[in-house]
Amino acid sequence: MYYVGSARTPLALPIVSNLSKALAGDEASYTINLGVLPLPCPGHPDSIRYYVVIERAIESNHTDNVIRFEQFAKEFVTKSDEPVPLRLASEPLAKGVYILRLENGTVIDFYDDFARFLEEHILINSERLKFNLGKETISDISSRLSIPYSVARTCQVKVELLSVVDTAHALPIVDTVRQPADYLAELDMSSFADGPYRYRIVATDLLSDKVLYDSTIGFRKAAPVIVSGSRIARGDTLEVGGKKKDWASLLAELNEQLTTEKVVNERTKSSLDQSEDEKHRLEQIVDANKRNSIADIHGRVGIGFGTSAGDNFFIGIEASKPALSFDVSFGFLYGSVPYLTGYAKPQNFSQFTSSPKSLGFQLTWVVLKTAGGLIEPLVGVGYYGIWSQPVSGASASPAPLSSATLLSAQLGIACEPYGEMNGLGFSLAIGATTGLGLQQSMQTDISGKAYIRF
Repeated sequence: MYYVGSARTPLALPIVSNLSKALAGDEASYTINLGVLPLPCPGHPDSIRYYVVIERAIESNHTDNVIRFEQFAKEFVTKSDEPVPLRLASEPLAKGVYILRLENGTVIDFYDDFARFLEEHILINSERLKFNLGKETISDISSRLSIPYSVARTCQVKVELLSVVDTAHALPIVDTVRQPADYLAELDMSSFADGPYRYRIVATDLLSDKVLYDSTIGFRKAAPVIVSGSRIARGDTLEVGGKKKDWASLLAELNEQLTTEKVVNERTKSSLDQSEDEKHRLEQIVDANKRNSIADIHGRVGIGFGTSAGDNFFIGIEASKPALSFDVSFGFLYGSVPYLTGYAKPQNFSQFTSSPKSLGFQLTWVVLKTAGGLIEPLVGVGYYGIWSQPVSGASASPAPLSSATLLSAQLGIACEPYGEMNGLGFSLAIGATTGLGLQQSMQTDISGKAYIRF
């Protein structure tokens, strides 16, 4: 967890800088950049030690040019749950160094002539903490175990040491109420046997006892390699060509190099873990965006049959997430035509042009994709206009109905045997259709489709 912030004065000064020619004659402003790293405060679990890096700069108002002319660091301690008012000290620069020079050659002393216009008072607000269990370290000298962990909200926190041999009896290291902050749990393991262990953090809500965070990490305690002092001591030297070699000094140097490599390896692993966490966080953001937007829109075309749609061909569009499709169909009605009367029924397929027609719009939603796309329940609605040519010379009372508007609702299943990323699909549905404005009861509506995507 760290903080990054900046503050920039609204003043615009036409300046010439002795630090660089990049801003000569330009208008610029004074900028403060700072980074804050909070660290545990040993002995004071309710406090945090802050390490602050402060950088002052002159920044152009019209270009990307910037001159960084001063950088220094500070440390201070404050309560973990309080905002930090940070006042930057007016520390003078080295003698003979000036910040700005006007175009007429006049030198401006920053702290006497310029800083009085600025109130360098910055309120640092932390980012929202997340629960986290860090990597442990064991001192080679004292065998003290250190476990870093972060608390995201006020809760009951328990940090335990687990033995892989005796898992039933955990050793609580921390068991108390914690406020949002970074903490360090410590335990003297000098009396513990070498071998594999695990440590665990469990955070629970104070009111409902709901588990907010639960994580376990394994590690191994091993005794450091120690060379007995009786074998290599200060007086134990070897003459090589008349020159004495101090083996104790060489051993200390090798141990120092080993410690350095351990630190480098730990930092590298920490960087990799952080990169992996960031990658996982970005993947979650991308997945969330995909779930909350209509994606993968493409066209489709196919043929179908139906009580209201007839033997039809259709064209439409569909989206993968959510699984919606919209089709426009045109078909020919045969056999029992819903609601229409007094029309000439075609005797064979060659007379399809004289049969009743249907023009419809269908909206379908696949509720759930299961079994790899083989079984997908769906719901749909349709709006149809159907019409026919009355039998010539027919006179009947009441007059035959030659056109109607229908509304249909259906339930069914869809099948995508090659998956939603490929082009072939089928559907079969059954429901009811009703004529709008007609004093007749609802009729059964059965429909089916076969289509390809493009």
